[in-house]
Amino acid sequence: MTDFIDKKTYTFFMPGEERIYFRYFHIIAIALLLIVIVFQIVTSETSVREAVVTGLIFVSPVYFVYFVFGKRFADSVTLDFNARKVRFSFSDERGSFERDFQDIEKINFRFYLTFVMDDARIMVKRPQNKKEVFLLLKKVSMVDVGMFGGL
Repeated sequence: MTDFIDKKTYTFFMPGEERIYFRYFHIIAIALLLIVIVFQIVTSETSVREAVVTGLIFVSPVYFVYFVFGKRFADSVTLDFNARKVRFSFSDERGSFERDFQDIEKINFRFYLTFVMDDARIMVKRPQNKKEVFLLLKKVSMVDVGMFGGL
């Protein structure tokens, strides 16, 4: 979802369900683990130990993806063309911070917009209006659409 604040400011928002997922990830993962354990004990009549091992095998890849990519997702990214700055806002202890347009090395334009800088990679969901956003981001930095850009 995107929003025009004024003619020179553009904001990208992470969808609400993804924000909820990252905010309550540990509760969701523990609930999923318990569901897998209970389901396996009831349906397969396995021991608790085997059910716990199976549940951990099932849930651990989800944790791996979360710990590798979870800190990269921003709640919102605001492009200010007047000040030539980008503001990244997070819901956790990082808060928000700004960077100049020239600090952005490139923007990967795939399912998520990934702002690549020297010290960070910050991601936000790509909006539905792909062509308009692509043309807008070309003004900021080099945009990499990858092999299958779909534009």
